[in-house]
Amino acid sequence: MTSNTSNMILFAAFAHEATSALYDLRWMVVFVIVLIIADFWFGISDALHRRKEFRFSRAGRRTCNKFIDYLAYLLVGCTIGLAITEPLGLIDHTTTAAIGLGLGCLWELDSIVGHVCAIHGVENKFSVKKFLISLLARKFKDVGEAVEDAMEEPPR
Repeated sequence: MTSNTSNMILFAAFAHEATSALYDLRWMVVFVIVLIIADFWFGISDALHRRKEFRFSRAGRRTCNKFIDYLAYLLVGCTIGLAITEPLGLIDHTTTAAIGLGLGCLWELDSIVGHVCAIHGVENKFSVKKFLISLLARKFKDVGEAVEDAMEEPPR
């Protein structure tokens, strides 16, 4: 067998395995899309309700960035599962992908709840993101402060 043919067979085997892993994650991808569309919709509604300046280009760009971020969480979790946890017999790649995506979904759900509360005039004093950061800051003061600084909105 020539080197070119063996390379094609290896690529086909790898592509088949990658496709099957992504097929296992298909409903997680749908969930990400639903969350992002919901956040986009409630974010627009919140901005219009508060008569705040709203630009579709900025909202669209942020929505696309979120989609890429959440796909990255999903794929990193899946890859960790395929590369580390499955060979060690710990947990499968769909579970590690769900854990990675779950962290991103917490932030997204926090954003959606904030928009819905603002639309209905309810003061939302609880934030999952702030709660987790405060737990992190309590355990590891320097890391918590670094995360708080990174999460702050940059000045405009």
